[in-house]
Amino acid sequence: MSGPDPSQQAFEAAKNTFRQSLKDENLFKELLATTSVEQVYKAAEDAQAKPYADRRLRHMAKIRGFIDKLNDYASAVDTFVQAKPDILALIWGPIRLLLVWTSNVAKFADAVNDAMKAIGDALPHALKLAALFGDNDKFKAVLVLFYKDILDFYVIALKFFNLSRPRLVFESVWPKQRAKIDVVVGNIERHTSLMRSEVTMQRISEEHEFRAKSLAHFDKETDFQELQRFQTLKTRVSPRIYDDRLEWLLDRSAKASAQWLVTDNMFQGWLDVSNPAMRLLWLQGIPGAGKTFLSAVAVDEAKKRHRTLFVFVSHIHQSSTTTKSILQSLLFQLAFDLEDAQSVLVESNERELLGNTQYVRDLLKTLLSTPGVGPTYIILDGLDEMEAVERGILLNQLADLESCPEVRTLISSRPEDDIANILDAKASKIRVDKRNSDSIRSYVNQRTQDWMRTADFDQEIRKQVEHLLEPVAEHANGMFLYARIVLDNAETCNGLEEIERELRVLPVDLDDAYHRILSRIGQSSSSLRRKANMILGWIGSSPLPMKRHEIEQALLVDSSSNAAPAVIANVNFVRICGPIVEVVDENLQFVHFTVKEYIFSPEVSGFIDQAYASYSLAKTLLIYLCSEAFDKDLPDQKLQENIVAGIYRLHWFATSQWIILVRRCVEKSKDLSAYPDLLELLTRLVRELRNSSFSGQEVDLNDRVFRAMTPNRPEIPQFVCGILQFRQDDKQSDWNYTNSDTWVDLDPSVMSFTLARIYKHLEALLCEERRHRTPPNCPCTALCRHYGASLFKCSYPSCSLSRSGFPTRAARKAHVDSHARPWKCPDRSCLYATIGFSSWRDQRKHWEELHQSASQPGGLVSLTQDCFSRDDLKILLFELTKAGDVDGLRRIVPYFEWDGWEVKPALLLATRMGSLPLVEVLDQFVRYSSDRESADLFSALFKSESAALLCWLLDNLCGSHQTSTDLNVVHHYKSLAALAFSTSSPEMFAEWEAFLLDPARRLKSRSAPSWLRSRVVLDREPANFDEIEALIPHFGKLSVVFSKTVFGAVRKDAMLEARLIQTWHRLIDVVGSLDPRFLGWSLNMLARSSNRSITLAKELLRLGAPIDFPRGQAGVIGQRYRGRTALHHSSRATSEQAARFSRFLLEEGADPKYGWCDVKPAEEKGAALMQKWLGESWEEVVARTKEARQTRKRESGELGDGMAASASEKEAKVLQ
Repeated sequence: MSGPDPSQQAFEAAKNTFRQSLKDENLFKELLATTSVEQVYKAAEDAQAKPYADRRLRHMAKIRGFIDKLNDYASAVDTFVQAKPDILALIWGPIRLLLVWTSNVAKFADAVNDAMKAIGDALPHALKLAALFGDNDKFKAVLVLFYKDILDFYVIALKFFNLSRPRLVFESVWPKQRAKIDVVVGNIERHTSLMRSEVTMQRISEEHEFRAKSLAHFDKETDFQELQRFQTLKTRVSPRIYDDRLEWLLDRSAKASAQWLVTDNMFQGWLDVSNPAMRLLWLQGIPGAGKTFLSAVAVDEAKKRHRTLFVFVSHIHQSSTTTKSILQSLLFQLAFDLEDAQSVLVESNERELLGNTQYVRDLLKTLLSTPGVGPTYIILDGLDEMEAVERGILLNQLADLESCPEVRTLISSRPEDDIANILDAKASKIRVDKRNSDSIRSYVNQRTQDWMRTADFDQEIRKQVEHLLEPVAEHANGMFLYARIVLDNAETCNGLEEIERELRVLPVDLDDAYHRILSRIGQSSSSLRRKANMILGWIGSSPLPMKRHEIEQALLVDSSSNAAPAVIANVNFVRICGPIVEVVDENLQFVHFTVKEYIFSPEVSGFIDQAYASYSLAKTLLIYLCSEAFDKDLPDQKLQENIVAGIYRLHWFATSQWIILVRRCVEKSKDLSAYPDLLELLTRLVRELRNSSFSGQEVDLNDRVFRAMTPNRPEIPQFVCGILQFRQDDKQSDWNYTNSDTWVDLDPSVMSFTLARIYKHLEALLCEERRHRTPPNCPCTALCRHYGASLFKCSYPSCSLSRSGFPTRAARKAHVDSHARPWKCPDRSCLYATIGFSSWRDQRKHWEELHQSASQPGGLVSLTQDCFSRDDLKILLFELTKAGDVDGLRRIVPYFEWDGWEVKPALLLATRMGSLPLVEVLDQFVRYSSDRESADLFSALFKSESAALLCWLLDNLCGSHQTSTDLNVVHHYKSLAALAFSTSSPEMFAEWEAFLLDPARRLKSRSAPSWLRSRVVLDREPANFDEIEALIPHFGKLSVVFSKTVFGAVRKDAMLEARLIQTWHRLIDVVGSLDPRFLGWSLNMLARSSNRSITLAKELLRLGAPIDFPRGQAGVIGQRYRGRTALHHSSRATSEQAARFSRFLLEEGADPKYGWCDVKPAEEKGAALMQKWLGESWEEVVARTKEARQTRKRESGELGDGMAASASEKEAKVLQ
């Protein structure tokens, strides 16, 4: 009896390997259902019968050769091997499924057809001719090889197309799969060469091994390269990852303190991905309730179930925490263990990934919606610690992720009004401070036990201390932070008597706990008190977190010495400042953001003046920079000794932050008259640190703050503005300490030269990582003590990691290698598609000069009007625009009439697409005839969220370019501003705000046409356009942010109102304080707008708007009659909002006696409706607010104290 056929066993083994590779038993069974080529053709016919299938399967002819060769192969296998039916079924089943899966998307169908054609081309023609082989065994062995090759192809294709990927993911991931199929094609071609009689079985056996190794090698190499590209991109983007923060929080969490949350039904419902009603959960509570620690536990629980993305926002990084940075963090977290996401990221537009919030959001949304990603939790803690505008933008962006069906979001924050307005209606809520009393009690008990275990108390004292601590949990009122502060305070006490004094009467609340700490500081010695106040003030006023070693040296800086101080002992910051500070990752910080709010509050006894703290830190840095340590001629040996001695602990912080702190002082006193010693230090800085080899550009005094700082000392603003200009150079991203000779003399100061020297000598001092020199030649221990454990600094001075560094050379090298220029040339054949540019303008200039000019239509075949009908041309215009074919558009657009009415739809489409090259081509042929057409264009522009397109349009306003839309754009400048304020794209708004605040970018003409300039614009009030224009510089450009149009755009949106107020403050930073009459005019505009916002009115009054403008002593515009007040305007409106606005103005002291044309505000319709809307009549509100009016008049000087009684009598008569 003959044994089993080895070839049949080989086919069976190949089938089982294929089955295991699929990892989907149901799919495998479905493949076995197709047993013949006829079923494949039937599937093709069914797909062909679908609508538009002729487009999707137009290349079916491509795969006919593939199917024919597989038919020959199946016949050969059936003839020579007598294989089982399931072996043959695996030849036809995958084809049928792939045709069905891809028939609905042309791109997918084309991709699989092309791959099949490549396999078909590689398969040999003579599979039926066994005569080519003298040995049937060798032929069968080769048939097995081909079978494995075919199944290799099927595994790749089936795994890829089994998931319905979005087009973006397909385009990023498919090239890798196609390359792997090419490896299979190469294997088939090699195996075809085995169909010769002289080939030995050993050679065939070797090919079996080679086949498996080639695919494994491909996977290993491509995975490695993909990971390298991803890591490089991650380094460039530098998203903040919060794993270390999570670990820190979990290590410090009492296990029992969060158990109530873990078992909570609402939290469990949120974790349950099968529960569609619980997708958004809001952990809310008072400050210090332990929300962050609970969020960490929530992350830990969520990670046990499904993929979890998380962010811990902190006030410490508030200035750098934006919607974009948070979305970038979520995006990269998602990609860490998701290969498809990594492929999408490395193939994405790097410039957009770095600078476009909407682009990042769309990428994240696309990936989260991709089948195979699975349920994903997003946990965001500390939302309230972001700036109000940013957190509003973030919530709106996260709301867009709600369309991702498997995403569940948890947000933790205080219940601030702006957050509640968005989350109240759609989030399930857990109020933390109402649920955590048992947890706080457990925490206090655990802390007490730990203290008793480590303290050397006898039994009696231990009982007394434990008794004193018993009420702490009850007094905490839901605040873990309160319990922590009280316990930390108690542990710093010396002896039972001091502990009793601290705990006998517990603090009433958190503020009282802070008060006790500040009081203790106030009772310490004068030197310790001064040091504590400096530390607390510097922590709270520093532009970015200061490191422990930086503050230690800053405390020793002495104005009477020319030497930079050396630190010989570490500082115990908690002992000096109390338990309101802590050191985390070398950064000295407050334990909670409420500490900063408390110590800087003027209402607190012994508060710290934040302005003075900024001045104190600025002064310290200037003294340090003027020390001999920064002498350009310092010998190398002395420089190295200084490094080892820790003389340059403060150097990075000082050189990068002194200008920011000095600016604050200048803004406070305008001319530094309040800080004369600071002025002298700046004079000394200019004298001692001026770069005699300076070879940079001529200094442009374009910084308003420093330009006007010291008119009698012009060398100071010249020096400071020169340094600012140097730091803003587009080329700074290319500057490296290793090529410092090429750029340090572009700095007007010697600071860059010294920084480069310090970097190079520090590098020379460091030992090899694994081989330290023998003491005393090894300085590494001393260097770590002075500069921290991460001594390997990034060599790019513009990078923040040139300060914080890396723990190893290898980590630093991986980071430095990734530094690149992100603005790539879009032409992939161009060298600059790889090298890139430092700025968008450089990239744009390169494109226009080298590529755009090369593709001008002169060298192309010319079109004639006879080539196409008019209708054909219009269709072609639209199709070319849709396809983004710039060259094609240049050829066709000139054949349309000069008024270009037929080009307008294409221009609108190009604008919606956000394509600047297309818009530039089409715009020159368009003339707008109506306001509506212009409005449509601007609306499309903002919807495109293309900052480059907006920049181009704004440049048109300044005359940088000439376009046919100029007059329309200027005429509709207010509507453009309204769109900017209402946009959800931070980049679009930032681009517009930068234009608004840049004094160098001026409108070509006024924002109002001449016919309007001669008319009264205050609604029958005293001023014409020229008289109003004189109240603010660049009126036509700047006054728009005080216009009714913009007020209407931010209506009923707290986030947009906060954005507008923020812009007002930035405007004031640029132009200085505003004329009160202009602010009064703006208050009138607000009262007459559709958005009578009390929030905006409060801010205008705070900025100095006279509430009764243009009456009383408020001042008028022009020389004629005065006109209506804001109160009178609002009393004429009949809405509830207007009634509330009128009541607010009366409560703020607005005078109801000022009428107009013999009509008083009390006689207007809105006044009569106040009772209906507010339940209080006009007369009752006026009577109730009498004292507010008298106070307002006394403060404004309209009413002396002796006149108050008579004025009150007169007002009573008016009311009667």
